[in-house]
Amino acid sequence: MIEYNRFVLPNGLRVIHHQDPDSTVVVLNTLFNVGARDEESSRTGFAHLFEHLMFGGSKNVSSYDKSVERAGGSNNAYTNYYITVPAENVETAFWLESDRMFLLDINDKSLEVQRGVVIEEFKQRCFSAPFGLLWHHVRSLVYKQSPYRWPTIGEDISHIENATLEDVAAFYQKHYHPANAILCVAGQITLEETKALCEKWYANIPSAGAVNLNQYNPEPEQEERRFLSETDLSPNPAVFLVWRGPAFSSPDSAALELFADLLGGSEISPLYVRLVKETALFNDAACFYMRGVGEGLFMLYGILNDSKTQEEGEAALLDVFQEALSGKTFTERDMERVKNKATTALLFEKATLINRAQKLCYFENLGHLEALEEENNQYREVSLHHMLNTATATFKQDRVSVLYYSPKQSE
Repeated sequence: MIEYNRFVLPNGLRVIHHQDPDSTVVVLNTLFNVGARDEESSRTGFAHLFEHLMFGGSKNVSSYDKSVERAGGSNNAYTNYYITVPAENVETAFWLESDRMFLLDINDKSLEVQRGVVIEEFKQRCFSAPFGLLWHHVRSLVYKQSPYRWPTIGEDISHIENATLEDVAAFYQKHYHPANAILCVAGQITLEETKALCEKWYANIPSAGAVNLNQYNPEPEQEERRFLSETDLSPNPAVFLVWRGPAFSSPDSAALELFADLLGGSEISPLYVRLVKETALFNDAACFYMRGVGEGLFMLYGILNDSKTQEEGEAALLDVFQEALSGKTFTERDMERVKNKATTALLFEKATLINRAQKLCYFENLGHLEALEEENNQYREVSLHHMLNTATATFKQDRVSVLYYSPKQSE
């Protein structure tokens, strides 16, 4: 059980305190309630851009990284912005984190530098890597109205190339303020110390923008099979089948994660054994359920061997898939194995201070902090019958999005 205290500053900053007397460090993890789904369709990639801009310095800190190093700490970000320092240097962390929440130095130079970094990252990840544009294609195929229709890195590189200083500053003012943030302070620090330091460093920061209510255009139910054929830097032809699923907070979400692990989560799974080892149709075949705050995505895929067609591959994937849905593939013993695997992974996640801090912020942002302690039970309470019924209800043939990938022909 993760013990914690929770309080809210007058400016709206939600603070979660988790004391670990056995730790020698303190973690400050800040989660801003903003992401790709909060961007305008003509200005995507901004939330990702800020993962770089937030390290460019603030009004009172010319070099964030050097200040962290001098305090003997470390830091990073991926939606969560976190810093770890020795307990005796904890006030340095409060100073650094509060200063960039209040007075991030966004200027022409910092924007130009970080714009260049993000553009280069976009080129490397999307244009120079196998399956680099996979999630662009998948999301544009699956979503037609929802802001989930573009990935975190952005829909088009031109959106970052053409971003103005005014655009970026407005995004910061709108989303990066106390009332739209959650701060977790975890480690060798008491509740009294945490309250005093929060009062000193955060209480006077005004909330310049409104709280993000997380209200988005709902995506209509998909009622037809969708298809897209693309060429990319894939080494071999490939087939991807995608379905939308329930949000993280739904018990059905855990059921679909277990189903994905059973069906194609390892080299002993039916997908891999049947289609890679036995028939050699694919050189790789797997599936996974990507649980999300809004909703999840289930992906079933295979990378074909030479001389095999994508039509053959799709038929074979669906054959193994349908057999699993029929209830002929998995036993209660299989079910217990993947439940043990999932709950063990949760125990290891909570073993590190950073992961505990991030989980506390994540569940607070969901609006169900108390549900953190029920996370383990979400898996334990899924029965084989529930899992198969949920999968059958979700994976309808008229709701699938199919993507065929073909290697680009050499020029």
